[in-house]
Amino acid sequence: MSRKKEKPQKTEAQIVAQESMIPSIAAKAFRDAFNVALSKGESVLVVRAGQLVKVSSTESVVLRSVETYGTIKSGTRLKVKKNLNREFASLVQV
Repeated sequence: MSRKKEKPQKTEAQIVAQESMIPSIAAKAFRDAFNVALSKGESVLVVRAGQLVKVSSTESVVLRSVETYGTIKSGTRLKVKKNLNREFASLVQV
């Protein structure tokens, strides 16, 4: 005989309630990661007012302007060109 109890099925309302918490949990995780990186003396890339900015604990340096992409609907899949990945990788290593 198995000693494991069967878990009761979650209701649709419970699932919706848990899913509604995902954005706030994600925001906290990004904020915490940002603060940890700065506390360790690392720099972080952020977009502020249409500018790509390299932020460190001592300074903020504007690297370049960033154009808005437009309105993206939920579920849209974007293709990233390989040359953009290389450009981004070089920015991250700065």
